[in-house]
Order: sequence, then structure tokens, then C-alpha cells
Amino acid sequence: MAAPTPDRLDTMQRIELAAGVEVELHPAGPVVRAKAWLLDVLWMGLGYLLAGVVVALSATVGGMEIGGGVYLLFMFFMSWGYRVVFEVRRGATPGKKSCGLKVVMTSGAPVTWTAAVLRNLLRVADFLPSCYLTGLVSCLLSRRFQRLGDLVADTMVVYRQQDASPVFLPQESVPVPAVPPAVALSWEERACIIRFNENLPMWSESRREELAGQLEVLTGMTGPEGVQRLAGIGTWLRDS
Repeated sequence: MAAPTPDRLDTMQRIELAAGVEVELHPAGPVVRAKAWLLDVLWMGLGYLLAGVVVALSATVGGMEIGGGVYLLFMFFMSWGYRVVFEVRRGATPGKKSCGLKVVMTSGAPVTWTAAVLRNLLRVADFLPSCYLTGLVSCLLSRRFQRLGDLVADTMVVYRQQDASPVFLPQESVPVPAVPPAVALSWEERACIIRFNENLPMWSESRREELAGQLEVLTGMTGPEGVQRLAGIGTWLRDS
């Protein structure tokens, strides 16, 4: 019998959202997460190095004391804010993104600021007694591979969906280009727009225009142009 591949060691989770919409989440195991962590350490080390060079060069102008204070602030941000900002804004740190991973709530929703702060503050507990041993044991005992920080924050690290099919408007052969929304959207609003894309082939042209018209404040358009713009926003939200 062939040995199982690392991907098969991760368990797929089915999450049911509102209106019966079901999504599949594939939790990432400790091996690929360790690789992502190492890459982030390298990125952070590069940031420290570049910041040190800048501080050293500017010390002759502003003084070593000011430069040293700025460097300490930068180190504090990198230690406690680097992962939080990237996980909330991008869904993943550069290390996780390069490994095809992202951080989400266990409901499948994008991670919140509170959850991101909690899961990263508890890295201290996961590190104990050394080398993230507590976090490793927690991952191995959890069916979602959650370390202590994930359990407290109700988050999980999952694989990004790389094989998402492009969105086509009915009777069109060209995929809808992704368009970022002009304003920040809540998780419920994002889910509704993504469901709009998924249901496009089942609706008549008049029905699509009617639904898209309700979001004219977001798209700034009505009619077929509004449908096109809303479908583009849905594509961007799905792939981001």
C-alpha cells in the first residue's frame, strides 16, 4: 500500500453558511505551517536588516538616540503587528501565502482584528516549553490542526483554493475581470456577492439586473453594466 501524501493527512471540513451555501475548508497540518513560519522568520529578518541599515545611515543626521528609538518601535511592530496586519488585510502573511495557506475563522469567514490579535498573542503559550512544542501537540490533537492560539481565537489555517474556475456571464465566452470594491464590505456582504456570482447562470437577464440594481450604491451602475461590475467584484472577493 502506498504511503499517504502529506495533503491527505489534512482533513477537509464542510462549513454551511447562510441560505444553505456550503464551502469546503482544508485545514493545513503542522509541517506546511512550520515551513510558512520559517519563511516569515526570514522575511522578518530581512526587514530587521534593512531597517538597521536605514537607522545606521540616518544616525548621522538625527542622532543615534532617535534612530535607536525608531528601530525599537520597528522591532516591536514586527514582533507583534507583522502577522496581525497581514492576516487581517491579506488573509495570510507572506510566508503563509507562498505556501498556499490563509487564516480564517472556523466559520469560513475572514479573520477579524480581535481574532488575529488573540491568536498571535498566544504564540507565547504555544512556544512553551520551547520550539512551539505546546502548539505542535495542540495541532496533532485537534482535527482542524489548531494550536492554542487558534482554539482561543476560533481560527484555523487552511489551504487556499487555487483551482477556482473563472466566472462567465451567461452567453459570454470571456471571463469576467476581477474588480476590487470601492468600499470595505462586511463578511455577510461579501458572501452575498459571491453567491450572486454562483447563481448567475440560473437567473434570467431581468432578474440579474434587478438584483444588481439593489447594489447600485456599490457599483455605480445599473442594467447590464451593473451586472458586469457586480460580477467582477464577486470574482475579486472570491480570489482574494
